[in-house]
Formats: sequence, C-alpha cells, structure tokens
Amino acid sequence: MTSTPGTLYVVATPIGNLEDLTFRALRVLREVDLIAAEDTRRSIKLLNHYEIRKPLVSLHEHNETRESSRLVSKLLQGQTVALVSDAGTPAIADPGARLVHAARESGIRVVPIPGPSAITAALSVSGLECREFVFMGFPPASGSAREDWFERAAAEPRTIVFFEAPHRVDRTFRDLTSILVNRQIIGFREISKIHETLAIRPNKAANDKDVSSKGEFTIVISAAPQATVSTPDPQLAHASFGRLTEYAGYSREEAILMLTALLKSPARAVEKAIKKGRILVNQSTGSSA
Repeated sequence: MTSTPGTLYVVATPIGNLEDLTFRALRVLREVDLIAAEDTRRSIKLLNHYEIRKPLVSLHEHNETRESSRLVSKLLQGQTVALVSDAGTPAIADPGARLVHAARESGIRVVPIPGPSAITAALSVSGLECREFVFMGFPPASGSAREDWFERAAAEPRTIVFFEAPHRVDRTFRDLTSILVNRQIIGFREISKIHETLAIRPNKAANDKDVSSKGEFTIVISAAPQATVSTPDPQLAHASFGRLTEYAGYSREEAILMLTALLKSPARAVEKAIKKGRILVNQSTGSSA
C-alpha cells in the first residue's frame, strides 16, 4: 500500500527574541515528525525554550543537495518535515531553496509558515518611505564580484536592503558612503535582540565613528533622490538641433544625445521640444508643419 506523501513546512523562526515565534509555527514544530535545521546547535536552543522534542537533521549550504534527496524520500513515505534556518525565513539568503524545489518536483505539498523577517523589520523602523525595494543578500567578500555588487547598488534607484557579516560591516559602510553620498544609509545590528542598536550614515561624514562590529547587520539604503528634469525650451531645442545637424554636420542621433546633456532632459523630451519648436517656426513664417 502506497502511503500518502507528507508535507514540507517552511517555518520562519525568531530573528532574535524567542517570543516572536508565532502560535502557528509553534504548533507545527510540535506536530511534525522531523525538523531540518541550518544549524542544529542554534535551533535546539529555540526548541528547548518551548520544550519541543523532535528529531533534528542538519541542512546547510554544504550538504543541501545530498540531504534534500533523503528528506524527499522521508516525505514520500508520509513523514512531515519542518524546514527552519538559524533565524528568519528559510531559503532567503539561507539554505532551503533546493529542498523546496526537490519537494515540489516530487509532488509534495509545501506550506509556508510566515513570521519574523529582518528585511521587513528593518524597513518598518527605518523611517524611509518605501513603495518599492530590492533585497541584495550579502555583498561578496572581495574581488570583482564585490566591485560588481557595489556598482549595481549604486545604479539601483529603489530602496535597498541587504545583510552584512559583522567582521566586514565597517569596510562596507566606508565603501557605501564613498559612492552613495546623497542617500541615507541605516544599519541595524542585532534586530530584536538584547543589544539591538542603530547606526545612521547619512552621507560621507568624516567624523563618523566606526560601528561596533559585533552582531549581524541588516542595512537599508534610501531610494535615490528624484532627479529634477527640466522641460526644454522648444525654440532653443529646435535652433540648437539645426545648428548641430546642418552646420556642424552631426547626425540626428548625435545631436539629440548632446542636447539631452546640455538641456538636462531625457531624449524623448528633447525630441518633442524640437518638433514643437519646428511647428512654432513654421507657424510664424506661415508655412505648414
């Protein structure tokens, strides 16, 4: 007789304060057959706090591929499994995505048990308006990958949230303040824990003290300031375009590109201004557009 497959529960756990565990998460952890944890030594503290006695298996970045197949076999045999990370929601800058994918591929039901998240917690107390944001994980430790990461951060106009390791946070703050001088940078250390602290780097402040490099950091960067876009004067745009193309010999594309820089307006606005200027000139001379 074939058993009905079990369910994989993706359980969000506290990011600091153990009281942040939801009632639903507590019930699920008490009812499942097995708990897959990123670090069993850290998860056992949470389980002991709530007097939960369940078998634990380690599932981290170095063994996830191998362990996922074993866990899927147990799920297919009808066992229920809870997936937890060290803190917060599994599979977000943490192990778990491979197991979830393998479970879905095998037709196993996967149920999210939402809860604490350092990402949304930091955003909620940042004091920044946040209609859109992007999560950028952890910056690479070194090399061209780190340089590329900072280039993408500098080019990203939306609010940015990312994590940083304690031993690299001061260096990361310095790198950020050197390229994002017009954006507020807020670092949250040990969110919801006893030693929770806030560090604000509004810009390239020479007298800023280095942030204590103890504890995990969640960093929020404000959205890029809205650029002031001027509306080109139609007559000026038309006359300048004519001089560049007819007298200086530039192509239409080259002339528009130069005018976008000169007039500080998008190419489309420049093109509309040129067209409107041509119409105005034709109207003044009695010609048709």
